[in-house]
Amino acid sequence: MGVFEAQALPDGLTLEAFLLECNKSWGPQELRSVRRKLGCIGVSQVADLLRYERSGVLNDLLAAAGERRFSAETLAQFRAAGEGRSSKCTQEGDEAEDADDLEELLNDFLARAGGQSWSQAGGEEAALRKTVSRGLAYIDDAAREVHRRNASLSRCLEEVQSDLSRISERMQAARRERQRGRAATANAASRILGAGAAPAASARWDEAPRKPAARAPQPPRRPQGSQGTTPCARAAQEGFSFGGWGKPQLANPRETLQDTVRAEIAHLKHEKHADQKAAIKRLLVKWHPDRNPESPETATAIFQFIQQEKDRLLGLR
Repeated sequence: MGVFEAQALPDGLTLEAFLLECNKSWGPQELRSVRRKLGCIGVSQVADLLRYERSGVLNDLLAAAGERRFSAETLAQFRAAGEGRSSKCTQEGDEAEDADDLEELLNDFLARAGGQSWSQAGGEEAALRKTVSRGLAYIDDAAREVHRRNASLSRCLEEVQSDLSRISERMQAARRERQRGRAATANAASRILGAGAAPAASARWDEAPRKPAARAPQPPRRPQGSQGTTPCARAAQEGFSFGGWGKPQLANPRETLQDTVRAEIAHLKHEKHADQKAAIKRLLVKWHPDRNPESPETATAIFQFIQQEKDRLLGLR
């Protein structure tokens, strides 16, 4: 069994038999585990085990070797079993000899551990150098990959920024075009509505209705009362105008507004469908009768005209 081979005491007690006597519930696997732990600290005899337990350094040696400590119950079982053995195991030397033995055992344990460390130093140094080299190579690869991704992201960001600039310029141009169309429509509507509602004061008296050519002459009216009317008043009643024929009659305001709205809708023919819908909606809101209480009939006519002609003018049917 090598290191774990049981050696008999003078009375014939082996380490395995002593452990089984300490705790009869231990099976073969537990016994092998305990013997392996004791073998790591150089304990192969019952006397060594009892001496370490009596001096209180058994668990410290196990911890230094990287093994699990014994519980307090197990140590008490070792102590109780040792007290029942022969005086050879319990009365070995005085306190000075025990201290010398303990120091010697500790020195042997440290010497063995140090020898193993020095024997493995060369291999561990080479393995450590390889590990460090692999780690540095991995870090270099990761850094190169990060730089490559950063460069790719920078190029993508520049392309996105240029696309956003082009889109912004197109949107601004379309907005300016729509504003010009609205301004032209508003100016035309204001001129037509202003001219139809309030003609100039200098031309009011000159816009008297002319006498139709085929109308039969009417007998002159007699003045009422004691005084007659002035010649200018009679001439005005008969349909004459002084100072010329007057200004020609203006065209129908509704037709002019329809032409203006038709031109504005036709201007949207090459716009996107969403922009066309938005522009038509704005025109309908603008010419809604509720929004134009001063001229509800004209607004109603233009509103109906937009609803009837929007699809035809945009080429949707």
